[in-house]
Amino acid sequence: MTNIRNVLKVRNIPENLVPLQGVKGIARDPDTGYTYKYESEIDIERKKKFAKMNSNRKQNKFTNTNMDEIDYICQSLTNAQIGYLMILQCYIDYGGKLIHSQKDKTPLKTGDFLKILGLEDKRQTFYDFKDKCLDKGILIYTTEEETYSINKNYIFKGAFKGMGVVSVVTKDIKEGLKGNKPEELAMVFKLQEFVNMRTMALVKNPNETDLNKLEFMKQKDLAAALGVSAAYLSRQLYQIEINGEYVVAKIKVGKEPTKFMLNPNIFFRGDYAKVQVTIAVDVAPFFKVRKKN
Repeated sequence: MTNIRNVLKVRNIPENLVPLQGVKGIARDPDTGYTYKYESEIDIERKKKFAKMNSNRKQNKFTNTNMDEIDYICQSLTNAQIGYLMILQCYIDYGGKLIHSQKDKTPLKTGDFLKILGLEDKRQTFYDFKDKCLDKGILIYTTEEETYSINKNYIFKGAFKGMGVVSVVTKDIKEGLKGNKPEELAMVFKLQEFVNMRTMALVKNPNETDLNKLEFMKQKDLAAALGVSAAYLSRQLYQIEINGEYVVAKIKVGKEPTKFMLNPNIFFRGDYAKVQVTIAVDVAPFFKVRKKN
């Protein structure tokens, strides 16, 4: 990190104006009357990271889930079917149509779905999933074009207004398909309903902006929300890995109850680049999977 004294010397700023770390603002030199705008080294480093994340934004593709509709999806589909839907959301275009990729906009056909979902030997499982989604209005079939789309009321790609949306980095969910069962991805999908915008903590009041008023989910709350036992959480949920990182972090401080957090490198609320700098950079060590030697 750049030595602050050298910076001051180059800028011809008196050392008595050096701010405390984490502080920024305007200072006045009592001898000359000149004013200076200053930033701490911490703030300067964060700005650099923000700029880097923002420049890479186009490389990160996102899809968005309407938090208000998560309950409807979960009530309409089985856990495995929720997992399949979560995988398919990585293949939508800005109109909701299911396509191969942003470069290859050819609509997905039955054979493509079977391959993507790993159901080539379980065709009936796919048809049951497809029919249930169509019946519940989660999937839409356009006869004229012979294409399938995900209903944009539930999951969509592109800009949005308001706070009730959780976004996901699609390349990571695609990666998650390789190492996790659809039922496990379903648990992660359900957790999106409880993500706080400012902290990525799992709470009962996810839209609360006053951090002193957050109602953190306890393990029993998570188990009840997911419809599983606490033992199952320990065996399955906390062990889910995607792209070399755990999806859920358990944070224990002193005598406080354990708090839970969703990985902001994979899921986020609001602006991706900002979340990476203000949250993800600081909590990254909690999610890294240590490989055994």
